[in-house]
Amino acid sequence: MDNWRNMAIWFEQIPDNLQSHINLKKEKFNEIQLENIQYLTLWHHKKNKLGNFIGFPENLLYLELNWSNIQDFLCIEKMNKLKRLELHNCTKLKNDFGLSGLADTLEHLHINQSKKFVPNEEIFSLRNLRVLCLNSCGNLENLHFLNQFPNLIDFRFVDTNVLDGDLTPILDHPTIRSVGFLNKRHYNIKDDKMDALLKEKNGGEEFETVIKYGNYETCRYIY
Repeated sequence: MDNWRNMAIWFEQIPDNLQSHINLKKEKFNEIQLENIQYLTLWHHKKNKLGNFIGFPENLLYLELNWSNIQDFLCIEKMNKLKRLELHNCTKLKNDFGLSGLADTLEHLHINQSKKFVPNEEIFSLRNLRVLCLNSCGNLENLHFLNQFPNLIDFRFVDTNVLDGDLTPILDHPTIRSVGFLNKRHYNIKDDKMDALLKEKNGGEEFETVIKYGNYETCRYIY
């Protein structure tokens, strides 16, 4: 199931036998029960002496970690079908060690509220990325690294500071069409101007399609 491609995932559309949501402060992690899971959301996951992702299902398409204490991504390579990875409030995350193990598969990466995290060499191997969110992360020296992601469509860095203030690499990138950030005095392009310029990019061709579910709607990118 490719629900992971939607910007907002409606989990009620996913069969119960393919998803699991576990608060590890209240429940235990049961590797056997989870072996066929494709969508996994965890709260309060803690790494152990054997590694960060011991016992995780290997067939995962989507993994979301909330308040995990991981510092890096070592041992994540065994989840070699993973398409979307989200981390929220993982405040101890420092570096991208191990992320290159997902170079062949990962298309969406969301890192939110990890102030110690700054992208390094391994994240640059994720050349299939379409969505990259680095919200409330460590300072970025500049945005020159964006050219490492030749297929990127959506880049978000809300509450993450770009030190040199130059946002033109977003416009220079051949495929980025959507962006999210907070205006800062030293930035050379404001958000409203950026949105207008991106809308005109590539001849204004359509880059997303609307997905509806009852009274709700979201989008997925065309590629």
